[in-house]
Amino acid sequence: MKVRVASAGTGKTTSLVLRYLELLASGTPLRRIAGVTFTRVAADELRQRVGEGVSDVLTTGQYLSIPYLQNDAINQISHVESEDESTSAQATPSVKEDNADEMDAAGGSSTSSLAIFQEAKRELDGATLTTIHGFMIACLRLVAPHLSLDPDFSVLGEWEAQAIFEEELASLRYLAQDTSTPTTNNQQGEHALAPDFRILDAALATPTNDGSDAADTSLVQLFRQRSLSEQFEPTDGADNTALLAIYEQVYKRYRVRLGARLLPPSEIERWALIMVRSRPALARLAERYHVVLVDEFQDVNPVQGAFFRALEAANISIEVVGDPKQSIYGFRNADVGVFRKALAEGEVLSSLDQARRHSQVVLRLLNRVTSAFAERGWGFSELEAPDVSAAGPQAEVRGKVALHWVHGEAPIAELRKYEAWVLAKQLRELSHDYPVNKMAVLARSYDGLRHMEDALSREGLPYVLLQGRGYFERIEVRDLYHALRVGIEATLPSLAAWLRSPFAALDLVDVDQLLQADDPTGQLEVMFPEVYTRLEQIRLQVRANPVDALKFLIREPFIDGKRYIEFLDDRARENVDALLFTVAQQPPSSIEVLLERLEQLSRQADAGDVPQSGDGIALLTVHRAKGLEWDVLAVFDAGRATYHPVEPVIINTESLNLDAAKAGKGNIAKGRVSLRGSDSYNLARAHLKARNDQESFRLLYVALSRARDVLVVTGSSSKGRTSGWVSAFEALELGTSAVPYNRPDFVLNHHNFDAGVIPPVPPINTHSVREPSAWIDRQFVLNAYPPVFSPTGLKQSSEQHEKLPFNDPDEGERLPGAGRTVGTLVHYAIQQNWQPDNDTHMANLRAQEVMFPFTPSEQDELMADVGKLLSNYHSLLGEALPRLTSRSHDYPELAMALPLGTTVWQGIIDRFYCADEQWYLEDYKTDQEVRAEQYYPQLAFYKRAIEQVRDVSPRVQLVFLRANKVVEVAPQVLDEALEATLTLINTP
Repeated sequence: MKVRVASAGTGKTTSLVLRYLELLASGTPLRRIAGVTFTRVAADELRQRVGEGVSDVLTTGQYLSIPYLQNDAINQISHVESEDESTSAQATPSVKEDNADEMDAAGGSSTSSLAIFQEAKRELDGATLTTIHGFMIACLRLVAPHLSLDPDFSVLGEWEAQAIFEEELASLRYLAQDTSTPTTNNQQGEHALAPDFRILDAALATPTNDGSDAADTSLVQLFRQRSLSEQFEPTDGADNTALLAIYEQVYKRYRVRLGARLLPPSEIERWALIMVRSRPALARLAERYHVVLVDEFQDVNPVQGAFFRALEAANISIEVVGDPKQSIYGFRNADVGVFRKALAEGEVLSSLDQARRHSQVVLRLLNRVTSAFAERGWGFSELEAPDVSAAGPQAEVRGKVALHWVHGEAPIAELRKYEAWVLAKQLRELSHDYPVNKMAVLARSYDGLRHMEDALSREGLPYVLLQGRGYFERIEVRDLYHALRVGIEATLPSLAAWLRSPFAALDLVDVDQLLQADDPTGQLEVMFPEVYTRLEQIRLQVRANPVDALKFLIREPFIDGKRYIEFLDDRARENVDALLFTVAQQPPSSIEVLLERLEQLSRQADAGDVPQSGDGIALLTVHRAKGLEWDVLAVFDAGRATYHPVEPVIINTESLNLDAAKAGKGNIAKGRVSLRGSDSYNLARAHLKARNDQESFRLLYVALSRARDVLVVTGSSSKGRTSGWVSAFEALELGTSAVPYNRPDFVLNHHNFDAGVIPPVPPINTHSVREPSAWIDRQFVLNAYPPVFSPTGLKQSSEQHEKLPFNDPDEGERLPGAGRTVGTLVHYAIQQNWQPDNDTHMANLRAQEVMFPFTPSEQDELMADVGKLLSNYHSLLGEALPRLTSRSHDYPELAMALPLGTTVWQGIIDRFYCADEQWYLEDYKTDQEVRAEQYYPQLAFYKRAIEQVRDVSPRVQLVFLRANKVVEVAPQVLDEALEATLTLINTP
């Protein structure tokens, strides 16, 4: 593996583009290169930059003054371009992979450099430039048949995967507690996991802060961290063993539930490891990709790292670039040890050490920080922190650094308010030289951003909150959640939250009195009848569909003549509107489903506020700022200490220790699991705290390196005690005890706390006088059918009961999806004119993609059914159906498109043929019962399409293969069915 260290602002993306062009010039086709980045935005940027580089080479022969084409090739460019323009109307598609493989086998010698770049320009849109999970998905789809994986699998959200895991956990816990029916060979009829649940529950008898079961919380935490290790093993103690025993069984049930069609990100990673251990699959990948370029490699997790190492073992060239100093995503299971392992074992390329982002003074401070931290082993080593020199236009900018430390005896919370006001004043002065949309304030927490919102409002400075705290935990979203909840059942804790919200607006004394009553809602009717009336209105609304109920809560003026949104500021209004639009896009089936979805999403750490629009100083956390830059960058609340939460379970991996990571060989080590309260937990927590402290130093580097021209850092010290990043600046002799400086390019200032000088926050404009827009209640009227629809959607079922969402033995389907699979195979065989007694034909059917989800024994069962249906079809030929040899025209699987009304009807006609001067339109059915009437609308559209295009009126017949029966449908019946459907089409 080739490894390159690239510090912040040194042009990682540019280096990747140059590497792309270098590979193209050496004869490697673009389709053989995979570019892998950390985010979709970065992947899109890389695709655009590679495209610009290829275009520059085709225009001038070079990129960034580096030549890639010889002079004779450059002379051909204008001729080729004019030739391309003249034939653009008959453009040739890019080279097919079969022919491309022949060219690749020749090492590119059969294709000139010019042709390679021209080909790359055509292939750019389809090139593999994606995220790590996107690349894994592309690889899995490529080799899915080797893994018995459905190539058309869907990607499931991680929060949805957790919900499934929690459901399986609840089911298994219930089974373990149920002793009414023996479920194992245990003589007492006790579930095999019942003892483990008792051990785990006894070890974690204390509930968590949110009231949830501590044992279940530990299992869910283990599930969330499964990307840290492919396998887990317990440390000492029966409680750790019990934890893993339960987890493995729940996880097994969860995997069965997902099947081969649903893959959340962490399961994509695990399937990717299974893939690279399959020799046929790995060989196919090596044919498809010759080089993989990975950006931001410091942010990969151990499972992802094992995947890339396995690719390298298959002689796929892996080239990674990253910056260990910017590894800050430990909470997402990223592990800088993966990069360090590659750095220790791989081929280390020259570092990127020319920064084009920072001014002179900012870069000088960054170099001082990195060298001092590396010397002390704070966050990164000397190998990972090369000195960086200024380059490009920024090398001529002097810039400025300002450090402002606040001192006082007051509590740290009060000092932070004063610190925010100090920073706001500095930004106001800088706003005379820099536009506010070129400024940003970074904080370690969202609480710090709240202080900055108040301070900037005091100074009259506009700001935009680019990413606030968890969106689904915002107070306005939770208000709506609790309002819906009390509409279903007015019980604690939602009732208490609702009584304090704008919907009721009661004070704490009244709320306490109501909650102490035997019948809180009855007491509410007596004490506050107007509030009780609102509760009754909400109860009535939740009986409707969820979207209408949510619209009522947000927009209906039932709170003393006001709407809920009138009690909100701009930030909250935008969040509430976004919630309504989100729910309307994917309407839940019931209020309960909506509440469950909101509850699950509230646990999703990455769900941030809707970004505000407009110009202003950007407010965001350091994690959200990674990859961005501003002319003026302020780091607020540098005195905040690193928070070390008490985790319910800790997974310690080999890569947490650098020396162990360097020595580690082969696959990743097993994650050692330590449950809170076990003997090994304290040691594991000490490792985790050390890891978080190390990441804190890297987080400071990321924050400081976002600055271009001006960097401002503020922090507070209460009663002479320092913590957090302020302590780090103390070690650099630039902290709270340093001598003040006051130069144009460097300021170090001390501020004594004085609460009396802070002006009050201006009142919030709640827009109470605003009138809603005239079009706010207008609705789009939907047509009866979408713009493109299939005639098969018109099937009219005569069933009296609702079809179950799973296989139903009463419906004759023992295996899930068996009916659809048999129908697909039979239709395909009839299209190909295959015989049931031909071993080759039947073997080809068994190898079709739709058979992958089934076991060999299940496939035998399905193939027997397919053979029977095919035999029935061939027995009809020459009897109820014309022989194949007697047909003058024969069109199997004929595609049709029929514009009628506002819809284009698209479908496939099973067979359209002419025999003895009579045209036939046939549709083959594998139904258990013969019920022709449900297919009349579908056949009517097929018939109309044939009549319009072919100008013939075919004989329409349904062939029920299982009943071995042909049913002819009269033209008059089909005309009536079409007329009835057209009436619906013309009725909105």
